[in-house]
Amino acid sequence: MMTFVPNGVSREDMEYTLMHEFGHEWFPMVVGSNERLYPWMDEGFNTFIDIGAAEDYFRGTAYGDTIGQQPLHLYPEHALPGEEQPLIDRPVEQRDLFWTGYRKPALMLQTLRFEVLGKERFDPAFRAYIRAWAFKHPTPADFFRVMRDESGQDLDWFWREWIYETARLDQAVDSVTTAKTGGSVVHLSNRGAMVLPAELKLTFADGSTEVVKLPVDMWNLGNHFDYRVPGGKTVSAAELDPRHALPDVDRGNNRWSR
Repeated sequence: MMTFVPNGVSREDMEYTLMHEFGHEWFPMVVGSNERLYPWMDEGFNTFIDIGAAEDYFRGTAYGDTIGQQPLHLYPEHALPGEEQPLIDRPVEQRDLFWTGYRKPALMLQTLRFEVLGKERFDPAFRAYIRAWAFKHPTPADFFRVMRDESGQDLDWFWREWIYETARLDQAVDSVTTAKTGGSVVHLSNRGAMVLPAELKLTFADGSTEVVKLPVDMWNLGNHFDYRVPGGKTVSAAELDPRHALPDVDRGNNRWSR
């Protein structure tokens, strides 16, 4: 493979472009996915790895410390209701290939790595996929199967909302009440079609705080979930996704205060 890279507007842009083109030696050249059918398995995987490489190479600089947020920041501009298309659509029918081929797949893998599986499960699984399908031609089902088997978690729900649909996330704190037995109950809801784990930051009346991580299974019985705060402490404020790590389309309902 030979690539000609034009002079970039900055050192960072040049380095990122070189990383991207070197990355294509792996996707789709070594792991030979069909980029004419599934660009998200080629450009998307490559973009995901580029971002991680840029974060490492430029760590400690403004560029290196913010490049990982780029796909999430692009979400409101490109994931428009009625206009966004599923990743699985053929690329010749895509109106926004920059999003569906490059940036959204990178955001999908970032979300899976950091918010769903954790690096300790995602990284070995992703490496296992590369090893298993080197010099072969995987389909999406092959990728799904390896990630499921290696991580030990059924991810059909995740692939469905990210690849086959254009589901949107809207987690909300509806209210906080006091249980009959004492202590606070935080009433949460999932108002969108996308389901993801929840991170809940609680501030108590005595000024102390606590961050609670709730698994995606919380939504198994419906789109409402009541979190009973242990210890009988009184909650004065509750906030979902305090790190702003998820593509929540309405952050106005993420916070409740007494």
